[in-house]
Amino acid sequence: MKLNNNYIMRMLFSYLPILFITISVLIFIFFSIINQFNVRNAIQANNLTAEYITNMVDSSLKNISIDAQKMIETGGSLDQFLEEPSDRALNYEVSNQLSSLMVRYGLIDSVYLYRVKDGKVLDQSTIRPLDQFPDHSFVQSSLDQAYTGIWSSPRIRESIAQGSPSQIRVTSLGFKIPRDSGSLGYLMVNVKITSLNNYIGQMIDHTITDAQLYDAKGNSFFHAGQTAPSKNRLSADVVSDYTGWTYRISIKGGQLLDFLFHGSTLWVLLGLCAIVLAIGSMFYVTRRNYKPIESILHRIDRFSSIIKTSEPKEKENEFAFIDQAIERLITNNMAFQEQQQEHMVIRRQQFLQMLLKGEYKEDQAAWEQEWHHFGLSAGHFMVALLELDQYVQFGLKYSPSDQSLFKFIVSSVAVETAEQNGLKVIVEWISKNQLVILLISEESGGLEHQLLQLSEQIRAWVDSHLDFTVTIGIGTPADDEASIARSFEDAEAAVSRKVSVGVNQIIDAVEVKSKSDGEWFSYLEMIRTIVRQLRMSEAGWQNELSRLFSEMTVHRLRKDDVDRLVHYFIFHLEYELDGALPEAMKLWLQEGKPQLTAAAEQSDTLIQLEQNFVAALVQLSEHIEELSQSRRHNALMREIRDYVAEHFMDPNLSLTLLSDRFQISPKYLSQLFKESIGQNFSDFLIGLRIEYAKRLLRESDVTVQYISEMMGYANPTSFIRVFKKIVGLSPGQYRESETKERERE
Repeated sequence: MKLNNNYIMRMLFSYLPILFITISVLIFIFFSIINQFNVRNAIQANNLTAEYITNMVDSSLKNISIDAQKMIETGGSLDQFLEEPSDRALNYEVSNQLSSLMVRYGLIDSVYLYRVKDGKVLDQSTIRPLDQFPDHSFVQSSLDQAYTGIWSSPRIRESIAQGSPSQIRVTSLGFKIPRDSGSLGYLMVNVKITSLNNYIGQMIDHTITDAQLYDAKGNSFFHAGQTAPSKNRLSADVVSDYTGWTYRISIKGGQLLDFLFHGSTLWVLLGLCAIVLAIGSMFYVTRRNYKPIESILHRIDRFSSIIKTSEPKEKENEFAFIDQAIERLITNNMAFQEQQQEHMVIRRQQFLQMLLKGEYKEDQAAWEQEWHHFGLSAGHFMVALLELDQYVQFGLKYSPSDQSLFKFIVSSVAVETAEQNGLKVIVEWISKNQLVILLISEESGGLEHQLLQLSEQIRAWVDSHLDFTVTIGIGTPADDEASIARSFEDAEAAVSRKVSVGVNQIIDAVEVKSKSDGEWFSYLEMIRTIVRQLRMSEAGWQNELSRLFSEMTVHRLRKDDVDRLVHYFIFHLEYELDGALPEAMKLWLQEGKPQLTAAAEQSDTLIQLEQNFVAALVQLSEHIEELSQSRRHNALMREIRDYVAEHFMDPNLSLTLLSDRFQISPKYLSQLFKESIGQNFSDFLIGLRIEYAKRLLRESDVTVQYISEMMGYANPTSFIRVFKKIVGLSPGQYRESETKERERE
């Protein structure tokens, strides 16, 4: 079979992602270079901004200097203060002049005037000797300077604010008075550095631009103690002709931009190298990898020519045979491995189930072979049974796949914990919520202690790392294979007592085995008492129910025993209700019985079971009490209605008379009439009398006046008005209409 070069082409095309990545990098470099033009524009903008800030700050400082010089040269009250003894009025006037300068310029922090004549300093607040002035050291040093009128480097101005000394960073401007000698005094103007920083900050965008100011010596105005770093190639420096200060405007993140800006040539070289290296690598790797493949293909070609019975298709190449062969091999191998795994799991589960139940094969040799096949050996054994707590909620909360994952985690934790303790165990899920842990040891001593310690570590790990808990029952030691079933039965009995002992703990069969299960007769008697009290709406049923659960807890009943008692409780309650109170059966069948049955199935502990029982039985008890009261009220109202129907013509019939006769309060009697009949007593009585009057009008010829007197009305007009209000017709009209009706018939 002639070999073709399709494989080489496929290998070449497989490297296209590398080429794609390389081109993407080059495109990024291209856009980075394009971005340099934007960076250049930003640099030019920084230069313009720096010049603008320099001009604005110099202009403000010059204006302050000019106004200060005008204040000195105009003389007036300022000269009087320096040359003549001053009084309080003159001090106040000069202080106002100093304050007016501060008002005109918000940058100024303070202005004060030193008088040589008596060595006192006047500021905006007071006049005091120089040695008592906080900033006296700077004033003294300024007097010794030959040249004044120059803005100083940033310095610390001593002051007193609210009675305590403070320090403020300022730049100062001083003038001798007169300018040539300073024999009269000295004027000092201080500009706060923070105000200067805020003033500059108003002219830039802090999100992308950073502004710094340095004096002639390179000291930073805005960062005390720092000096000017070396100039960045993207920053703009402008030196003021007026102050000699350096204004530096730079772009934030300037180091990265500087690298991008000045590395354009490097980027281009790296891009070209990447392309050349990628293409060369593709060809080199392809040719190198293809040489051994070509040798293998020749061997496959010779082999395939022997075993093939038909000529290959024109478009078929050597890889079709390889692909089919490998696919069959992998498929068969996976199927075989899966079958073997399933077979081993099933065999292991069956073997363990038989071992735990004490069912042995008749063929002892085959049994021993199976025993050794699963890694078991003769020795001493002990069984622990792990059970998931609240399994109903566990099944509702997690999907089947999540449940399987959690079960795998629990079994893995059991195996790994045993290995860490140097113990040999067999772990297997024997039901949907129970995991068997079989401990195997060559020595009999300390076997129970080892299993207790291992079980506690497993329980603690699950409690700490998972959202559910487990309860583990510990069986008794077994000295041979035949005793493993007994150990499992003890572990199963121990874990079944978690309903009364509690969940999320270790239950040792030795501790609960000696506990008595109590007298069944006493439990049944308590259940019958509770049901009777509940049916008769007696108040003590909840106390009896609490005593029942307390007794079951004290005697540590098993789950099966608790289930039998609970189902007897449900059966006996339904029997009593059906016989004595059938009206309550509807609510019992729809709500009460389903709630109690669900509580028995879903509750893992007696505490949960008692809470669910109380909630369901309280609702049922309230309904029973309502039915009982309704029964008593209905019987009483039937008797009262019969009496009223018999004596409604009695003029003395009233609520008071009925109250005395039936020993019930008039107010409660009126309420019963309203609830049972839907009318109050007076309306009910009038209705009976009007019906009797209508019958007399239909069936007799007695006069309306006679009927009125029979009804207890002294005035016939009152009777007629009441009759018409209720019937809609007067008595005469009613009799006439009834007569016409009979005639038509």
